[in-house]
Amino acid sequence: MWLGIETSSLVSSVALVDETRVIGEITMQAGFTHSEQLVPHIDALFNMTGKQKSDLTGIVVSTGPGSFTGLRIGMGTAKAMAYALNIPLYGVMTMDGMAYNLPYCEGIISVLIDAQKKNVYEARYEWQDNSLICTQLPMVKAAVDLMNEVVADGHSITFIGDGIKRITKLMPDDTPHIRIAPMTATIPKASSLVLAAMPQIEAGETENPMTMVPYYIRRSEAEVVWEEKHKDNVDMLAQNSTVIVIETVKTANVLTSLDDSTYIDATNHTGDIAKVSVTTDKTSEVDL
Repeated sequence: MWLGIETSSLVSSVALVDETRVIGEITMQAGFTHSEQLVPHIDALFNMTGKQKSDLTGIVVSTGPGSFTGLRIGMGTAKAMAYALNIPLYGVMTMDGMAYNLPYCEGIISVLIDAQKKNVYEARYEWQDNSLICTQLPMVKAAVDLMNEVVADGHSITFIGDGIKRITKLMPDDTPHIRIAPMTATIPKASSLVLAAMPQIEAGETENPMTMVPYYIRRSEAEVVWEEKHKDNVDMLAQNSTVIVIETVKTANVLTSLDDSTYIDATNHTGDIAKVSVTTDKTSEVDL
């Protein structure tokens, strides 16, 4: 049984999936921050399904692209839990998971994530012999350039993802080869993320919690502004989330830096790591 964690956007999604079914899933966009809702959602998921964290055989987490803070909170939680439970960790690109929301769709699947400033992140996929194949890795494109490209190309294409809002007003009227996926399919889902991870799981391709980092196509606006203000100290900019392991007698701490005010802490006082805490201005804990 695998736990999926998807926090690359405003949507928070967690799911428990085994080899044959989705056991349970909580997907919500309720205006709360991921630091406020992710850990409570994980707790609620286990409580409602009657499953235990000791039943887990692995954790799958979205690695991006997407919200910088959201990715770091999701990945920090996944890293700490995988380390604490001593189970495999798998990272899946956000767009790979979203493409699984359109099983066996004909033609090209274009996954779009809003990149702000009239831009989108786009990756492309096609179903071939019952397998989903990535035909274009994620890249940043101006929305108007993307629309001009697909109109001229003429191939059947289905758009999915929150980046759709950047292109809908640019679509010409007479373009039957261009389709927009239903609203329900555009939501990132943790269960789809686990499905996308199955080839990695079967191949035993795991991530190291100590070195796994988010997949960023470009730096956050905050980092760009910081560099402009601190040009003499650019080497001091920490762009990746970091896991620091400190071992002492009867105590082990896993500290994952998320940003200036957020971290994940897995703490052991009895020989088995007991809990994972998400700390910001508000603190949440999940017992392991």
